[in-house]
Amino acid sequence: MKDPRAIAFFDLDHTLLDGANGNLIVIYMVKRGLLGPGALGRALRYTVLYRLNRLPRDEVYRWTFRECSKYPLPELLRLLDEAYRECIMPRLFLEGAETIRMHRANGHLTVIATAAGEYISEKVRVQLGADDKIAAVADVEDGRLTDRLHLPLPYGRGKAELAARYAREHGVDLGDCYFYSDSVADLPLLEAVGHPVAVNPQRKLRRIAEMRGWPVLRWNTPAGFSEPSRAEYLTFQFDGAEGERDG
Repeated sequence: MKDPRAIAFFDLDHTLLDGANGNLIVIYMVKRGLLGPGALGRALRYTVLYRLNRLPRDEVYRWTFRECSKYPLPELLRLLDEAYRECIMPRLFLEGAETIRMHRANGHLTVIATAAGEYISEKVRVQLGADDKIAAVADVEDGRLTDRLHLPLPYGRGKAELAARYAREHGVDLGDCYFYSDSVADLPLLEAVGHPVAVNPQRKLRRIAEMRGWPVLRWNTPAGFSEPSRAEYLTFQFDGAEGERDG
């Protein structure tokens, strides 16, 4: 890997992606009859709480990964591939892809730093051409995903801790780094980097950004990808799912 001068971190939901990946996947599974209407109601509730910055993140993770554990891993990944192709890939922003290319052209490492699970995060990473990812990782046991997640969770202060660790491992000062996010929950990392950028920000984050003189960007153009990416680097091994391989 190249010796970077800086790292550009990117949030996923509502930043690189028009929407929240978890909600999009739940909606896909409800439409396919794989989850009951109660799951959709739960997802909508979580959306409201997210926008109010009151999301019970631990509860969300436990529920999501327990639902995932109902499926053998190859079947789960095939479902995620379908959900990605139909619901997530079409909603990735062109401006995000262009910004990642710009940072890479400037010799910066580009890292998607998201609370999303590693599989979808990896597909987005490959699709957008980013160098690496920080995402939610869970153990696999007996061929199924479990709800035993690696800590800290990549959310709020946990995301800031993981990003700081990543920067140290690559010999980069966070003061030289960038972070693009929409959410006030990401304030710990936005305040830690030298170049915070608010993208499609929540109202509270917009006020903070304006007071502190941070750039405020609006990304809204679909990237227009026609072929879905394949995951390349994962923490687990599996067979199938569009032929992706473990890293």
